[in-house]
Amino acid sequence: MALNIPTVANQYSLRIPAHRFRQGERDVYYFALDLATLDGLLPQRVDDDVIRDANRRLTPVHAKNIKNYLVEQDDWMLGALMLGIAPDALEFDPYENEAGERVDSNFGELRILTNRVNTMRIFDGQHRRRAIKDMLDDLSSGTSPGSAQKLEALCASSMSIVLYAENDMKTLRQMFVDASKTKRIEANTVTRFDQRDPFNLTAMWLAEKSRFLKGRIEMERSSASRTSHKLMSINQLAALLKVIEVGYYKQARRELIDHYMHNIDDLRVKSLEWSDKFMPAAREEYEGLLTGKIENSEIPRLRGATFACWLIFIRLIAGCYNVWLKDGESGESLAVFFRQASIDIGSTDGLLRDAKLIHPDGKSMFSRMQEVRGAIEYIVRVAKASG
Repeated sequence: MALNIPTVANQYSLRIPAHRFRQGERDVYYFALDLATLDGLLPQRVDDDVIRDANRRLTPVHAKNIKNYLVEQDDWMLGALMLGIAPDALEFDPYENEAGERVDSNFGELRILTNRVNTMRIFDGQHRRRAIKDMLDDLSSGTSPGSAQKLEALCASSMSIVLYAENDMKTLRQMFVDASKTKRIEANTVTRFDQRDPFNLTAMWLAEKSRFLKGRIEMERSSASRTSHKLMSINQLAALLKVIEVGYYKQARRELIDHYMHNIDDLRVKSLEWSDKFMPAAREEYEGLLTGKIENSEIPRLRGATFACWLIFIRLIAGCYNVWLKDGESGESLAVFFRQASIDIGSTDGLLRDAKLIHPDGKSMFSRMQEVRGAIEYIVRVAKASG
C-alpha cells in the first residue's frame, strides 16, 4: 500500500508515524516512505566522482544496475536507507489512547522541521536513492512499453528509512564505515540462493545430475583448498559454465543472461555433455573419478602430482572448449589432444610450459587473465595444427 505523507507548509516538511529506539548513544527513527515522496524529500548526489559528506564516490554504473533491477523485477526488494540529521530538527510525540494516556513512548508521530530538512545526509544508500530518481524520471518520460503501468506500481511501493539523530560529520563517516563492515554474502551462498541466474541454476542442477561432478563440488565454502576432496566450489562451477558458454575473458551481458534463462534446458544439456563426456575423455584422471577407479580421497594427492585437478587448469580447458566449438570443431578431437598432453607438476617440458603458463619453479601455474588468455589461444592453435 502506498504511504501518503501530508506536508504542512511553514512548519514541517514531514509528519509520519514512526518507531523510536536507541542505538549506541543516539535516538533512531524507523519509518517508510513511498518512492515518490522519498524522491522529493531526500537529498541526492549530482556530483559523481568525488567523496562527499559521509559517502564514498557515487558510481553511476552501480546505480544504473539497481535501477534496471527495479524496472525488470516485479518482486524487487531493497534494504533500508540510513540517514543522519540534526537532533534539533526532529520532534516526536508518542501516541495516546482515548483517555489521553501514552500507549508506548516509542511509537508516535515524527515531525521534521522544514528549515532543517536540508541537514539530512544519506550515509548508506546513495546508490539506491540515485537509482530511484533515475528510474522515476525514465518511466515518467513514457518512452518504454508498459512504463505507465510500471510507474504506477512502483509509486505504490515504499522503502524503509532509518533516521539517526546525528549530524556530526566525523561521526557519520564512522557510521558509514561501521555499516560497510557487515560481512557480505559469500559467493557460494549467492550461487545456491540466486534463482535469476541461469548459470547458478545450472551449476546446482549439474552438481546433482553429473556423474563426474556429483559429490565433488564444495557447497559450504567459496573455494576448495588444496587438501580438499572436492574439485571446486559451487560458485566456481557456475563461473566455469559461463566460460564454457560465453568464453574465458568475456562478460555475460544482460541480454545473454535472459537468453540462457529462457533456454536453460539447452544450457543444461551442453553443460552435462562437457562434464560427463568431454572431461573424462580429455584426461585419464577425470575418467578415473567418473568410473570410480580414483576415489575422492585421492584428489589432494593428484593436486601434488598433476595440474589436472587444479581449478586453473579446468578453467583453461573450459576456455579452449568454448573457442573450439565456436570454431566448428568437434569436442572429441580436442579431448584427444588434451589426453595426450603432458601436464605433470615439476616437468621441464609439456603443454603448459610451452603455453607459458607454468611458473619458473615448475610447481605452480600463472592465473592472471592475460596469461590464461594467451595460453588458450596457443593451445587451440597447436591443437588445430596437430590435426
